[in-house]
Amino acid sequence: MRTIWHLFDERRSREPSALAAVGDLRYTYQDVHEQAQLLAARIERSAPPGSLLALEADSAVNAAVGFLAAARCACAVLPLNGQSPQAHRERILTDARPALQVVAADRGDFAVEETGLGTGRAAGETDLARVAYVIYTSGSTGRPKGVMVPHTALLTRLSGLARTPGMKPGESILAMTALSFDISLAEILLPFVTGGYLIDAPPEARWDPDVFAAVVEEREPDLIQATPSFWRMVLAGGWAGAPKSRIWCGGEALTPGLARRLGSRSLELWNLYGPTEATIWASAARIDSFDPVTIGSPLPDSGLCLDGPRAEDGSQEGEILLYGPGLALGYLGRPDLTRERFRLHETDQGRRLVYRTGDRARRSPDGSLTFLGRNDDQVKLRGHRIELGEVEAVLEEHPHVSAAVVLLRDAERPERSHLEAFVAAGPAADKADIRRWVRDRLPVAQCPTKISLHPSLPRTSAGKVDRVRLANLTHQGALHE
Repeated sequence: MRTIWHLFDERRSREPSALAAVGDLRYTYQDVHEQAQLLAARIERSAPPGSLLALEADSAVNAAVGFLAAARCACAVLPLNGQSPQAHRERILTDARPALQVVAADRGDFAVEETGLGTGRAAGETDLARVAYVIYTSGSTGRPKGVMVPHTALLTRLSGLARTPGMKPGESILAMTALSFDISLAEILLPFVTGGYLIDAPPEARWDPDVFAAVVEEREPDLIQATPSFWRMVLAGGWAGAPKSRIWCGGEALTPGLARRLGSRSLELWNLYGPTEATIWASAARIDSFDPVTIGSPLPDSGLCLDGPRAEDGSQEGEILLYGPGLALGYLGRPDLTRERFRLHETDQGRRLVYRTGDRARRSPDGSLTFLGRNDDQVKLRGHRIELGEVEAVLEEHPHVSAAVVLLRDAERPERSHLEAFVAAGPAADKADIRRWVRDRLPVAQCPTKISLHPSLPRTSAGKVDRVRLANLTHQGALHE
């Protein structure tokens, strides 16, 4: 089975001295190859093919080396976020049961330790030798779910991205996204498919506009990828733009106003769409006109259709269904959830296995697609995919909390969007203690900005929590008036 290792090794054999990465140091393809081979030898001594490896990397170069070494050993990677609360990491590790934990340190040094948790392969589970990585996303029941992406899907997607939006030999891409966010894989692996190189940005570039601007000015990357929330942050910090760079924007809805500002500060602007289950991205649109901003067409070797009726004028509105070789295999150890979201469906290319995204879109008569939002309680905030049910479940685990509802506020104004939690709690409850409880168990992006405590929550005549009434509240005191 071909993997990213094979594509990288073929590039290396042709041009071993070509630049593969630049940061504090410069790395040729031969340099990266040697580091990956050394790490692979250590992995092979401790884990058989088909094992799952938890990977924590402090830099894009080390992340790339870790992925290449795992592929060389026919092992799957479980990317970890070093900034996640310990309890959240433990939930993921307990669910995934990786055989090894691989932690990158300075200058390509790695610590490789057996976890004692297993191999990551449950009885009857998909052979993980087929899997490139397992990445966890928020779960509606409070249990994160691991998306299994096979080598075939990863190579299909990287090949498609190389063509659209496109990356040419010798070009560079800025690598600054956290490894646990799947779009980071475009930054650390796409260059090895095209014969380009990655620019290893310091972690501070993710939150400090001045650091980001300095790296872009010094390195002049051909490609820069980030979420709309990130672009708003750096623009608010006074970023003047990158007239030589092509910008990829995705992970949240791109508004017309932001598109105009980015389009005037870059060589090209692309809007990308796609859930983790479709492997990084699924569609792309070059943005030249700004109202409306569309999500474009499926990437090469991918398919997209809408599950909804067509109007007489040829327009259509419905749930986005994705298909093709870029799809994930399903969810690790969750065959029930896999059957629910991955189904056979009649498409314009016949009956195909599709992934039901839960996202809605409208297709105009001219064929353009406009994103309309979700048909469930999943939200996007600062580029992070969040199941409100997971946040509510963590709140309800607190010993003094009997019920919780979490809502996304100011969704129409992304720069002000935040989560607000309404909590039914006993008299002994302390808001600061509940806030600490959540922060100890969830990543920062999933923690509510506002928490209000109440003796009880309003309910409908059917006995369910009245989310509509909560959504209409403008201040805390309105709840029980």
